[in-house]
This record gives sequence, C-alpha cells and structure tokens, in this order.
Amino acid sequence: MKKIVETLEWEAIVKDRDGKVIARRKGKGDSYLKNYMVLHFALIGAGGENAVDTGGNTVAINKADCDDVYVDAGEGVDEYGIVVGTGTDDNLPGMYNLQSPIEHGDGDNLLHYYDVSLSAPTVSGSDVLYEISRDFKNNGSVDITIYEAGLIVKIGTATYVLIGRQVISGGIAVPAGATLTFKFKPKITVT
Repeated sequence: MKKIVETLEWEAIVKDRDGKVIARRKGKGDSYLKNYMVLHFALIGAGGENAVDTGGNTVAINKADCDDVYVDAGEGVDEYGIVVGTGTDDNLPGMYNLQSPIEHGDGDNLLHYYDVSLSAPTVSGSDVLYEISRDFKNNGSVDITIYEAGLIVKIGTATYVLIGRQVISGGIAVPAGATLTFKFKPKITVT
C-alpha cells in the first residue's frame, strides 16, 4: 500500500552586498502547526474550527474563507507571507506567531521585506512540490541572526494566521548589506 508523506522543507541563502553566496542552509521542516490543520480541515469542506490569529485572537475558519487566502505579500508587508525573527523556542502545535518577529525597515535590527514569490507545483519522481520565496535585505549597520521563519496566511482583508514555523538551529547570520533569501517548499511524497 502506498503512503503519502507531507513535509514543509526550507532553504536559506545569504548573499553579500556583491551577490556572492556566503551561507546556505536547508532542511526538512518541523514546521506545520495546528492552524495549518484547521485551514486544511476547512478547505475540504468541514470547517467551523477555530484558529488563533497572530494577535492571539480566536477566529473561526470556514470553507468560504478558503476562497480568500493569500501568502503573496508585497514589498514592505511584514504581517503575512514569509516572515523571520530571532526567537529560539521550540515549536508547539498551538503556536500562533513568531516568538520575536523582525519588522520591515531599513535601519539597525530591521530587515527590508521584498515581495513573496511563488512557483507552480512540479512533479519529480514521487515528489510534488512548489516554492514560496522571499528576500530580506539588511540595510542596517549591524549583523542580524535569524533563528526562526514563519509562514503566515492572510484570510480576507485583515486576519493573519501562522500555519508554519521553522526554528533554525544555531541561526543564520545576515551581515549588514547582505540579503537573505528564505524559501518554504511544501512537498508531498508518495512512497
């Protein structure tokens, strides 16, 4: 009997101000959270379960909400899409926000958030995956170390729900002037 395994893989690439790759990390995520399952449950038609938004508020997610879900945040938007932070706590199923999110900006301890991009699903052997990617530039004068990355969806006009979070063991340094490209890769494998 065949089995389907769903994972949320990740990759982080840091380039210096000249575009040279200075760090690359990747791995299988420990990332999906309860909110992801609530959203998935609503998508298949049952719905009516509660998620917790990034502000800690309980929100009901129904099938109709699934017609209005976005991850493709624009430049300067740090409320949803891929977001990064400095928190190091392990994931818990009920987490609803990053522990210590880094805000959009161009000064010290801020990152410039660029547009989120998505690639269409591809099939390779027994894997099906697509990529969600975002660049973050450190325009400040001090290095920033990223220890967590999250995937936040926007539902409707102003509900933001964290569905995945990756803790990066040891962190990944983004020097002043450097750019971090962070990718989440939702993947299913038939084994």
